[in-house]
Amino acid sequence: MATKKAKNKVKKVKSNPKIKKTKKVVVKREKKIVIDTNKLLKLEEARKYVVDVAGEKGLEVFEFLISKGEMEENLLAKKLKFEKANAIRKFLYRLYNKNLVSYRKVRKNNKAWYTYFWSANPEKLVFIIREMYEEEIKQTKKSMELNKAEDFYVCDICNRRYDVNEALQNDFRCKNDGGVLTHIESGKILEDKQSRIDFLNKKLHVLDQLVK
Repeated sequence: MATKKAKNKVKKVKSNPKIKKTKKVVVKREKKIVIDTNKLLKLEEARKYVVDVAGEKGLEVFEFLISKGEMEENLLAKKLKFEKANAIRKFLYRLYNKNLVSYRKVRKNNKAWYTYFWSANPEKLVFIIREMYEEEIKQTKKSMELNKAEDFYVCDICNRRYDVNEALQNDFRCKNDGGVLTHIESGKILEDKQSRIDFLNKKLHVLDQLVK
């Protein structure tokens, strides 16, 4: 009888749902993306985007961090001939808001303040430019679908475009300058837009080649 009870106890322990086997968790490290920054900074769209975000000085800061690597804030300001670190921060913060640069802060010798080290994120710029190209391709394809359904009229002075209804309402004259509206077949518009899509796809291919 004692042996049967012991066996029953063993069975109960084995079937206890509260006992779970631990699973081994494998942490995968993300592969670091390496960018050909020399070619990236030669792209007109890339330089224009950085200038729009942070101005010419911001572009200078971004290029310098790419070429020199991570740098302490005060030294960075000194190297780029800013009077004080405060003067360079506004450009760094503008870049930071678009994830084009990042920082880490270190407290040295138990001091009350932190020392900031900044570094550039050129891979983020590649992704931003890629999104711009892809969005334009998407919107161009949408407009092509609309263009298939109707023809357009274009002002011979300012090139403003009108659909058929707008042209009729304005007696085939432009609202802006009174220019004559010339009929343009949708086929020509579709051809031009497809050329633009092909051009942007080539640009995407160039971006892909920047990633090593």
